[in-house]
Amino acid sequence: MKMRLLMAAATLAIAPVCHAADPPAGQGKVYATSWFGGVITTVDVAKRKVISDVPVGIQNHNIFLSPDQTRAWVTNNNDGTVSIIDTATDKVIKTIPVGVGPRHTFISPDGLEAFVTNEFDDTVSVIDAAAMSVIGTIKVGMMPHFAMVVGDRVFVTNFGGRNVSILQRKSRQVESTIPVGAGPLGAGATKDGSRVYVACHASNNVAVIDTGQMKVISEIPTEPGPVQVTVAPNQKFAYVASDGRGVVQKIDLSTNKVVKTIRIGTDAGSHGVAFGVDGKLLFITNTGANTISIIDTATDEVTDTVKVATAPEGIAFKRP
Repeated sequence: MKMRLLMAAATLAIAPVCHAADPPAGQGKVYATSWFGGVITTVDVAKRKVISDVPVGIQNHNIFLSPDQTRAWVTNNNDGTVSIIDTATDKVIKTIPVGVGPRHTFISPDGLEAFVTNEFDDTVSVIDAAAMSVIGTIKVGMMPHFAMVVGDRVFVTNFGGRNVSILQRKSRQVESTIPVGAGPLGAGATKDGSRVYVACHASNNVAVIDTGQMKVISEIPTEPGPVQVTVAPNQKFAYVASDGRGVVQKIDLSTNKVVKTIRIGTDAGSHGVAFGVDGKLLFITNTGANTISIIDTATDEVTDTVKVATAPEGIAFKRP
């Protein structure tokens, strides 16, 4: 009996501990845009089903959550506006006029400012996130697509310019321009800000920028049409969605090489990338198939598919 008690105590000692603050795995909510549907589709991750469609502007391209996840910012390309959704109610609480052809919104990690790329007037709108009003406009390169705050700088991909504009966030001045591949679209960065990864849609690669040297140090070949590249929460890998053949590719950041190709469908038009809060699930919008693919990052296999509104492009994940 004494031996059994000792064994039981040892088992308890090594058992994993679950903290109340740990988020439940496989839960949460996903938001997806609809280029032709004029709505944001919300999906319950646990149930794998659509909860609702939130009406927004025409040709909504991207959705980005504020750092506290209380607001979802939606760029409406053909309206020249940004819709702001209260994530507690999933209702639009404000619509902000910006430049011509807004594509992406990126909110600074401190939550103070939002940066919106306007592809048809070659500008970035700066918005006071609390006041929800435009406070500045910055001229950048040709057809800016994606903006991202990295440290005290803002990196802006210029789809028509084959380059990335580097802005000083404080002064709102262009500091430099870095040549990358043809048709740069989405980008991702490591948490420490030392590397920025740019999906170059027309040259079929991901450009790796060293932010210390401010230059491209590697070009990673991908399948045709890379759109969005996002660094995984574990900082070991990045995933890039390519619309040319409907695939997602996994990049090992220690070697800058593709180590896995996940095939979704030839005509899927795979576009947007978002991770679940624990990084165990990966969500991909498929513009051509009107679906979201759910990928288990432990096996890098598609485990489920959810039908959503027409032509989903942007995607964001909200913690449970």
